[in-house]
Amino acid sequence: MVREDLRNILRNQFPHEDIVIDYVPKDKEGDYYTNLAFKIAAREGKNPREVASSIASQIKSRIVKHISVHEPAFINFTLSEGYMYEQLSKDFEIDIGKGKSILIEYVSANPTGPINVVSARAAVVGDSLIRLLRKTGFQTCAEYYVNDAGRQTDLLAESVYQRMIEIRGGTGHIPEHGYHGDYVKELAKEVVAKGLEKHEDIKQYCIQYFANQHRKVMEDFGVVFDQWSFESNIYKKNYVDRVLGILKSKGLTYTQDGAIFFKTTDFGDDKDRVIVTSDQRNTYLLPDIAYHLDKIERKYDKLVNIWGPDHHGRIKGIVGGIQALGYPASVIKILIVQEVKLKQSGELISMSKRAGTFTTLSSLLEKVSSDVVRFFFLMRSSSQHLDFDLDLAVKQSEENPVYYVQYAHARIKSIIRYAEESGIELSDRIDLALIREKEELTLIKDVLKFPEILEDAVHNLDPYMITYYMIDLAKDFHYFYQKHRVVGENRALTQARLYLIDKTATTIKNGLELLGVSCPEKM
Repeated sequence: MVREDLRNILRNQFPHEDIVIDYVPKDKEGDYYTNLAFKIAAREGKNPREVASSIASQIKSRIVKHISVHEPAFINFTLSEGYMYEQLSKDFEIDIGKGKSILIEYVSANPTGPINVVSARAAVVGDSLIRLLRKTGFQTCAEYYVNDAGRQTDLLAESVYQRMIEIRGGTGHIPEHGYHGDYVKELAKEVVAKGLEKHEDIKQYCIQYFANQHRKVMEDFGVVFDQWSFESNIYKKNYVDRVLGILKSKGLTYTQDGAIFFKTTDFGDDKDRVIVTSDQRNTYLLPDIAYHLDKIERKYDKLVNIWGPDHHGRIKGIVGGIQALGYPASVIKILIVQEVKLKQSGELISMSKRAGTFTTLSSLLEKVSSDVVRFFFLMRSSSQHLDFDLDLAVKQSEENPVYYVQYAHARIKSIIRYAEESGIELSDRIDLALIREKEELTLIKDVLKFPEILEDAVHNLDPYMITYYMIDLAKDFHYFYQKHRVVGENRALTQARLYLIDKTATTIKNGLELLGVSCPEKM
């Protein structure tokens, strides 16, 4: 990779420095820059500009065509054309993971209703992350955890039962924290038809109903899980009692007003957390810690959880529980995927699961294609809120970024077909030195960045970087094509440009595959 080659140049002078290489903004001179001079100057009490000039003057490499120093002390590198041609001719492989195993648990929506758009965003982030990690050398397992033993499933069963009373002509009374949506009425009709009356039978039917629905909706969305785990099995395997016993034996619990508290403040939490209520009911935290012990004992190198925004307050409890069991906090990484708000005609659409006014993934997919939904969900970092513009999502024009990127690929394939029909086929025996125009060189630099973008996305565990890269790559291709004819009278130049755009198309295809978005050859 280009960045690594530049780092190696600087490591020859400064073998013990942590060298950062980043991209120069497009309106500035150069391709990459380093802030190394600031670090050295600060440590040695020297003038940063003088340090930068000294470093720049000592660099001699065929990789670099030009080195410049910019205020206050950035060192900018302009790549040589010969080096870029060499790099473009290579097939890259990234083995960041080196076979390490990662378990990624995501979505894990309670089996109390259809998948909503917030969970759908987590699904896209998780699935794309799985694809990315596998591409870069990790062994990954995608897991869905079904909370089938909690209070929410009891509330759902009671809500369904009350709707059953209404179906039979009576007056139902939905529990205070129960579920009111129309989907509960439809489910109640099914339960009546099945002849179920007992609370436990209704609950188990509802759990299985929504677990199956979630599985199907996810598969229709292109998200397939390697494993489905159930909270009830964590109880059956005695993990919950085992964890409670460990916490008690280590003096990490105490009883107050009949409830059992876990001393999460010993692990950085702002308050201790109840794990068993005064009426002897386990809170979410206890079985969740038990579930993570089950994960750890399955011998993964790393656990990654992708949670919704309402779970932020539970992070320290889970991490503290893992530490209390004797494992380092570093074994787990918890990512919070922020909420999605749907916007139409400039207005936000109200969503509430309990009130039944939330928007389901299934209903969204009836309006917008899966490709667009996935791409849009990845257009911002998962740590940021996202407004999903329904009006833009249904447009099939260059205003829609998904269409814009897909069209770049389709246009390239069309050019290649035209060349073949004209008797000019793709070849590896080309003279890339014929590629000299600014727009052509920009396109080469874009293609060479792809493995670096993947490296950054892995480091940050956030695939949205790929989305923005795809948009920039498509933009630079479209601009190149406006300026330059690919298939022309100069056969050698035509071959070189065909090679370049074919590499561009392959990069777009690879990137869209990581996002789970299709890459049509005709549009």
